[in-house]
Amino acid sequence: MLKIYDDFLSKDKFDIIKSEMTNNKFPWFYHEGRVNNDDKLPALTHSFYDNNFVNSDWYNLLGPIIDKCRMISIVKIKANFDYKSTKSFKTDLHTDLLPPLEGFKTGIFYLNDNDGKTYFENGEVVDSVANRFVEFSQHLKHGTQTHTDKNYRIIINFNWY
Repeated sequence: MLKIYDDFLSKDKFDIIKSEMTNNKFPWFYHEGRVNNDDKLPALTHSFYDNNFVNSDWYNLLGPIIDKCRMISIVKIKANFDYKSTKSFKTDLHTDLLPPLEGFKTGIFYLNDNDGKTYFENGEVVDSVANRFVEFSQHLKHGTQTHTDKNYRIIINFNWY
């Protein structure tokens, strides 16, 4: 079951996160593979938190989201920056953690409006809308339908209990 929250953060808090993550000082890192290394889809990511450790000087930027979701135990937080595609396509369905952890949740926070989507193995589809947060069971597989209208799409993935 999906929980979708629009206007998740106040405008002020949202604007701070978006401004910081879209300025030329925010570090993005190249990966050869969007969902996995074999898919040959280049990606830019930023790891805020991984393997029980803060992995970024920018971690505190996400405090308003972490607090609002009452995240007690965080496993992973990673942002994805995707450039627009000339033709829309779906990436592979996946879970963010292997194996999925019982009782844990996944959340996606959307930083900008675009015609990309998140699709789920249960058939549900969520549009990319700025300041939207989608929460679901960590077991539910999801994937991206790429965007074609805006120069970029930025989302932040959260995995927590």
